Order: sequence, then structure tokens, then C-alpha cells
Amino acid sequence: MTEKAYRTIITTAGAMKLAEAAVSGEPVGITMMAVGDGNGSQPVPDPEQTRLVNECYRAPLNKLVVADSAANIIEAEMVMQPQVGGFTLREAALFDDAGICIAVANMPPTYKPELAEGAGRFTTVRMWLAVSSTSDIQLIADPGVVLATMHDVLEAGNSVKDYCDDLLSDHEKSRDHPDATLEEKGFTKLSSQTDSDSEALAATPKAVKAAIAEAIRGAWELDNPVGTTRFFNKNLNPNDQWPWSVWVYTGENRTIRIGKSDGTNVGQTGGSDNVTLQRANLPAVQIDVSGETSEQGQQELTTSGNGRHRHRAGDGAPGDTWQDATHGTDNQKYTGWNYTDYAEDHQHGVTIPPHKHTTTGKTDNLGEGKSISVVEAHTLLMCWSRVA
Repeated sequence: MTEKAYRTIITTAGAMKLAEAAVSGEPVGITMMAVGDGNGSQPVPDPEQTRLVNECYRAPLNKLVVADSAANIIEAEMVMQPQVGGFTLREAALFDDAGICIAVANMPPTYKPELAEGAGRFTTVRMWLAVSSTSDIQLIADPGVVLATMHDVLEAGNSVKDYCDDLLSDHEKSRDHPDATLEEKGFTKLSSQTDSDSEALAATPKAVKAAIAEAIRGAWELDNPVGTTRFFNKNLNPNDQWPWSVWVYTGENRTIRIGKSDGTNVGQTGGSDNVTLQRANLPAVQIDVSGETSEQGQQELTTSGNGRHRHRAGDGAPGDTWQDATHGTDNQKYTGWNYTDYAEDHQHGVTIPPHKHTTTGKTDNLGEGKSISVVEAHTLLMCWSRVA
């Protein structure tokens, strides 16, 4: 008969521990499993082994359970995480809580990649151990501790599926299918209506979706009635955002001013960013302008030389008419009268007393009549008003 190439054996030390457990009644606490690569060659399990040929990884058991109670088969399982690896699995061993090697095994060479190699995966290593009595082994079967393997999950899923199939089959064969009420379980009829008041119908996902959409739309309408004006701190067109409504832009480069409380001037525009002050806009005050010339001191003035002249002389002066006159007898009659001597050119002195003059006038233009900006420091936002 051909000897098995891969097997699990109990070591000499392990056999002694199991014998002591049978006598004392205290089960052996197998808690750890180690795996190794056999230093590159396939090892053969030896009862005298106390350790692996070349241990590469050791971890607590995931579970230790009875696999076959009739044959007293114990199944020990260890799960290797994806980040552990980089070596070939060729050997395995079980250790108790005191570190004594209880059993050793060899296995087909299997490379365990590590996560850094890009092919990390969970690897489950199981050892089946035949013992004289499973009661001599302290089992590990706490579901709160055990990490379920894919095999365990599939088995559990199949069991649950079979159980549910049986229950459903029994239920389908029965006639006891009551309708559901607010107090009792039962069958319900589905409905996609969103305006129903029925307490006997169950809403479909379509109805729930529609009801949620209607509620959101209703809340939006309450918050954005026609006439609403909204500011946005980004380039946003509410006609695209909420296509069921109509919005108009209130105008560029405008400020907002509160209208009349009766609403008669709401929506009207006016005003300007620039103004030109007129005379009527200045304060109603008078500006006094007064002054005087500088004082001129006393001066003595002399006219220029001019005015040389003479005068007629004779009897009967003064008079308006020059007359011929006779003096003495006819023999002495003389009618030629001469003028006076010449008064030569001469000058006159004129005295101007100290004096001053009152003056009036107009100032130059105060400015150039240019307009001024009345735009205050501001932040520009987009402004839309809903009209429908």
C-alpha cells in the first residue's frame, strides 16, 4: 500500500499531553498554529519534532472544532491575513498554550503572496487530527472570536437558504394569508398613488419617490413665491437651476432701495451713480466780499508848462464887447487900444489829499462743473426676481 505523501501526526510530546489529559480530565489547550517553508524542501513529519524545520509565521487558531465526532477527528484552523506572505507553505504545526508542539504536518507546496506583491489574499490552513477522545481537547468555537472563512459562509448560507425554502414552501401550501392591518402583520396591496389616505395599501418605491419630490417642491414653492428676489455669490441662472419657474435679472450695476409700503412703486428704477452740483444745491448763505485799495500818500503835483496868452486893454473894461472909444479932443482922438503884455507859459501846483476807494467785483469760477461719483464701497452679487 502506498504511503500518503501528506499527513498529520501527533508528536511524542503531544501524545504525552493527551495521555495526561485523559487521566486528569483537564483538556489540552491547543491555541496556536505555525507554518513554514521546510527550508526549501518538502519535509516529512517526525514524531520527535518539537518545532518546524523553518517556521515562517505563527498565529492564534481561528477555531478548533470537532469535524467528525464518530471518528474523533479534530479540525484546527488558522487564517493568514493578506499582508502576511512572501514564502511557500510546506509544513504546519500545532502548539498548546505552554508552547509544546502537539502535532506536525506537511502539505502541498503553496506560495503565499504578500499584499505588497499586488496579489494579497486571505489563506486558510486547516489541520485534521485524529485523537482517541475529542473530550481530551479544549475546543475553540466562540462565534464572537472565530473569523468566518468563505467555506463557512457558504455552508451557513446554504443552511439558511434551505431553512427559508422549507418555511416558504410550507407557507405557500397553507391558506392562512391574512391582510395586514395597523396592528397585525399580513399581506398588503401595493399602490403608487401619492394622494391616497388609505391605511390598507402599501406605498411602492415609485410612490415614495414621488411623494418626496412633491414635498421638496412644495417646500421650495413656500420659500420662493412669485415676487421673491434672491442674491447669488456666483454666476447662477435660476431659470436653469429651477426650470419650472421664471426669473428675470433685476439689472446690472444697481443698488436696492426700499419701495413704498403699499407697493405702488415696486419695480421702478431711478437714480444715477454720478451727480453734478448746481447753484441751487449749494447752501443758502451769502458770501461777503469787501476790500479797499491801498492808501495813497499826499502828493504835490505840478502841471506842465503851457497856456501862454494876453488880454485886450482899454476903457470900458470889463465888458462883453471890445469898443472903440475917444479920449480928449478930436485932434487927440485915439481909437487903437493894445492888448496887455503876454503872460508866458507857466505851471500851476495841484495838491491831492490822502484818499482811498471802495471796490467791488467777482471771484473766478470755483470749479469746472464736473459730475462726481456717489458709488460707495461695495460687493457685487447677482440678483434675480421670480416673475412666474
